Amino acid sequence: MSSSEKRAYLGLVLVFVIWGSLYVVSMVVLESLPAFLVMFFRFAIAFLTLSLIVKVRSRNWAGGVNEQGKKTRLDREAWKYVWIMGAFGYAVSVGVQLLGTKFAGSSMASLINSLNPVTISLMAVPVLHEKLTGNKIAGIGMAVFGVYLILGTGGQTSLPGVLLSLASVFGWSMVSVLTRRGLSVYEPLVITRAAVGIAAICEIPIAAAEYFVSQPAVSFSLPVILGLLYLGIVCTGLAYILWNQGLAALPASNCSALYPVQPLTSTVMGVLFFKESVGLPFALGTACIIAGELVCLLYKSREKE
Repeated sequence: MSSSEKRAYLGLVLVFVIWGSLYVVSMVVLESLPAFLVMFFRFAIAFLTLSLIVKVRSRNWAGGVNEQGKKTRLDREAWKYVWIMGAFGYAVSVGVQLLGTKFAGSSMASLINSLNPVTISLMAVPVLHEKLTGNKIAGIGMAVFGVYLILGTGGQTSLPGVLLSLASVFGWSMVSVLTRRGLSVYEPLVITRAAVGIAAICEIPIAAAEYFVSQPAVSFSLPVILGLLYLGIVCTGLAYILWNQGLAALPASNCSALYPVQPLTSTVMGVLFFKESVGLPFALGTACIIAGELVCLLYKSREKE
């Protein structure tokens, strides 16, 4: 494993820890602000943060390429990936994810989101021509069975929250697969900044409507402001850069194989901060999902050796 691949994997572990905390912080912010208003502030703060980083980094970019030879100027081909990521991947999929978190709770929403390795592996077969082997199929089967244990055995679930979370999973997985090629050609930081800016613009109409409808209930307390800054700078700006850099360096299915870190983080934080209950079906389902994804991950390591 090369040093660049090791850095990519370490960055992805940090991404999933951050995204695990996102669900808990979102629950705090959503108590005072409507969902799409939160999304607008999240993307706007991330865009400002990424713009500052691009300005600093661009001093080392000469001739329209970065240190690794990737393009730093967005041409017509690059904007195709920007719009897919910004409008559909960020504005729609992440917005639906936030609504799913609001209705389903942080632990449940994060656990459903951990199905991304399954959907990304399946979608990468026809789009990126990645192989779907027997080990991957076995791992996917275990993960799906884990979801059944949680959702189909009488556990306390919110059907709207579950459906919204599943819709977010399929949307995010498709965007990750479709944009991997673009991220391997163009500087991920530049594409991420542009895509986040597009997402912020897309959120303006819905966020404005939400604000005027729920204005009396909107509250910008100090915890809410700190939560918005965390969601924008850390969970969006930093995490999206690391995720897109991982997609640029590794196959899409490899990037998603570390998703079990996310539900573990959010579940622990949900129990600690919100006293969320974790029953036996939830625990067994989580174990099946994580075991299934580890089967896929261990096969990748063995195949590479």
